[in-house]
Amino acid sequence: MERKGLSRRDFLKGTVAGTVGISTVGLLSACATQETSGKGEQKIQEPAEEAGKVSWKTPPQAITEFVSTINTEVLVVGAGNAGLFAACAAAEKGAKVTVIERNAMVGVGREWIGAIGSRLQKEAGVNINKFEVIEELSRYASHRVDQKIIKLWADNSGQTVDWLENVVKEYGAYMVLETDTGEPIHGVYKTFAIQHSIQNDEKHLDSTQILKEKAKELGVEVLFETTMVQVVRENNNTGRVSGIIAKTKDGHIKIDASKGTILCTGGYGGNKEMVEELNPLAVQSCTGKEAPPGCQGDGIKAATWVGAAKDDIATAQIFDRAAIKPGADGKDWSQAAFLHMGSQPFLKVNLKGERFANESVPYDFIVHAASLQPGDRYCMIWDGNWKEHTRQFHTIGCSRLQYSKSGSKLIVFDENATEGMHNEALIPQGFIVESDTLEGLAEKLQLPVNTFVKTVQRYNELCQKGVDEDFGKESYRMLALEKAPFRGAVLGGQLICTCDGLRINTNLQVLDVNLEPIEGLYAAGNDSGGFFADNYPELIIGSTCGRAITFGRLAGQIVASL
Repeated sequence: MERKGLSRRDFLKGTVAGTVGISTVGLLSACATQETSGKGEQKIQEPAEEAGKVSWKTPPQAITEFVSTINTEVLVVGAGNAGLFAACAAAEKGAKVTVIERNAMVGVGREWIGAIGSRLQKEAGVNINKFEVIEELSRYASHRVDQKIIKLWADNSGQTVDWLENVVKEYGAYMVLETDTGEPIHGVYKTFAIQHSIQNDEKHLDSTQILKEKAKELGVEVLFETTMVQVVRENNNTGRVSGIIAKTKDGHIKIDASKGTILCTGGYGGNKEMVEELNPLAVQSCTGKEAPPGCQGDGIKAATWVGAAKDDIATAQIFDRAAIKPGADGKDWSQAAFLHMGSQPFLKVNLKGERFANESVPYDFIVHAASLQPGDRYCMIWDGNWKEHTRQFHTIGCSRLQYSKSGSKLIVFDENATEGMHNEALIPQGFIVESDTLEGLAEKLQLPVNTFVKTVQRYNELCQKGVDEDFGKESYRMLALEKAPFRGAVLGGQLICTCDGLRINTNLQVLDVNLEPIEGLYAAGNDSGGFFADNYPELIIGSTCGRAITFGRLAGQIVASL
């Protein structure tokens, strides 16, 4: 079977002037979910933000003059993963559907989709105990979740993926199920064969482009460069939500939605003020950002202004792949580079040259551990045997560098692409440094030489023993660093998206501060909450995207049926 990866040429086509910035390689972290794209973004600010002195929590002044009023049955705010699924589902039920999108195009599709009970799983003989998955998701979150909401995903994600599989077939694509889960237990972390991906025989596809065409076929109206600025709730914000107010290049418009409004604006990862206030740990531990600028928290802000409740624990999807140059503090997220190999469990040391944690953990765990170290950053170290080492590491999901042992056609960012990224971009630009000696590497990374060399020697001794006596990393991932050239990079977190959203019930209705449903208002994707808390369960692959499309589709069906 021919397997396709990203070539050096393919990778370098994705860079801008040869610079490997975080935003240029969003396709490489496709297990994330993003509702909007930074491309074609319309720069619009709500009145409360324009003054530059008022918090995002303060509602804007009432808007009473409109250039037009639109009447629809189902209004979807946001044309990303959740939004397009909601729109298609509502249109299939025969409803009149309008979608608004603040950008000039649909959002970026994320194709690592977590689902349970799909047709592909049944055909492959994959039987998953959904309650085991629900419990594992809850454990990641210290049970600060609504298990009814997680079960809603577990009960309905399979049929959602089945629907998507049928749709993409119409456009010459197909769905792949990845059954290779690596080691059954990654340390103490369970994983399951829930990862689905859309492909054709040539490339990894963007599902939102397919869904845009499907929505058009179903008669959905999509209004681009239209940004919601207010939710309209009757009776002085105590009654039903009747629609929204949006801003366009021509002025404000009012959209009345007789059946309901579904918020799918992608969370607040692109809103610096909200991230700084709600998630200071993300600000402290991250050195780069992939969350699109368009994810401004439009849905969350507008809903809370009319009395909606939000998750009280900040949660972000953070990957361990944002490299900075030695000596940089990493506070300017625009100066980071994307190091896909950052998720590999190589030796990682703090800025004192000391090993500080088990490296074989979910993406954001090592980043959070580093936030307690000097400077909040850390260095990853590898050697000339890195290809052999990554083959033995056998990481899964979007960190995978090796083709699946299941024989699937899953496209990965493979060794050739990784080598091209390093040799043709990251090394020349100074994000990766190398030396024929450990002493020389320490100097280039600006680490204390003697301490660093002793750390590597201790690590190599443990690798020879086959037992990590210091931090308990799995024996098969304890591989000595002995072959020059030795390479290293300074790393921090990469903010992908936010996952704390509006409180919802199992009908996807947004809840008020008394946890009662707000009539006429619904949420899905990263605008919805109750599913995650504090961290992203990386080894439950595709859980954000799976949640987004499942809840989007359910919300569309529910609202259209009213």
